[in-house]
Amino acid sequence: MLFYRICATLVLFGGFWVPSVTNAQEGLPQRAPLGLVWEVPLLQGKLYCSEVSALVETYEAKVGTPLVPSERRKVGIKVNTRSGRGLSTPLPLLRAVIEVLEARGFERESILIVDYSTHQLRQAGIMPSISSDLGDFEGCPVYALDSQQHYDSAWFYDSPLPPSLNQEPQLVGGLGRGNNALQAGAKERKSFLAAPLLFEVDFWLNLAVGVDDAALGVDGALANATLWNVSNSQRFLGNEATASSAVAEIAAIPELNERMVLHFISLDRYQYIGGPLFRSRYSRSEPLLWMSSDPVAIDRLLYDKINKHRLLDGFPEISPLPRQLPFAASLGLGVFEKSRIRVQRLRTDCTGK
Repeated sequence: MLFYRICATLVLFGGFWVPSVTNAQEGLPQRAPLGLVWEVPLLQGKLYCSEVSALVETYEAKVGTPLVPSERRKVGIKVNTRSGRGLSTPLPLLRAVIEVLEARGFERESILIVDYSTHQLRQAGIMPSISSDLGDFEGCPVYALDSQQHYDSAWFYDSPLPPSLNQEPQLVGGLGRGNNALQAGAKERKSFLAAPLLFEVDFWLNLAVGVDDAALGVDGALANATLWNVSNSQRFLGNEATASSAVAEIAAIPELNERMVLHFISLDRYQYIGGPLFRSRYSRSEPLLWMSSDPVAIDRLLYDKINKHRLLDGFPEISPLPRQLPFAASLGLGVFEKSRIRVQRLRTDCTGK
């Protein structure tokens, strides 16, 4: 069940109360059609500059509006550093996205980079080392959710599972007066949402990675936008059904969903077995970059890639299809049927500049 500070229109689905999904509010960026995935080859150098620019320009032409600053004049980038240094959001991709946003009028200090773990952000080279006086990535603020500074105690996802004490011992330890609400929230089985992506930005972009996961089947665009975007998420991973439903229901929260515009996954490195921790032996590389407004479709394509390599190496397929895909699709968040997914391949004249 979901709770919000502000009332939202709810619809009943499968025994759960979940919010109806819309993106029609004035001033919110439009999303491309569901089922449409753009693919661009990564050319020599893998700098991502021309590739990201071509993808975003194609999206803007499709929806008829540019990704420019609006009322809040800030933009969010959700990165993924969960699997470790070898399988995090590629820094060249992050830099290319920042440059594209800069070209559209966003100042670097208004481009907010978000992920869960301070330690993993440092390991990935996105957050400066402890010895550094800087707190940003090349001029862009970096928000680590485990710092406990970027949650709002009134905004959370609630489920009947107990909290995980392994992920966030701070929530039940001696925190100090200012965090009493978060302590109580964790004890009541709440997962707090990333407030900057709800209340500070005009829209946000999801820079996911591709890896298998024992609980989710596939850790891709949907998981990075949801489970790795809230507190206390480890409690969902002991059960496939619980993890899948949490992914879909968090993705359907209107205040999170309405500003989640584009999802990127680079296939320059992805992993097909042994995840979520990075294992180079089981990783593969293809010079491709995907972008879509449909995280379900992207994850379905990733699922097929992962299973292909598992079979080639004599490992069993991930089966059945990860439950979060049809569940999220039933909430209007995307499509998972291969017959409804259209991959449009782009070509670029990358200069490497």
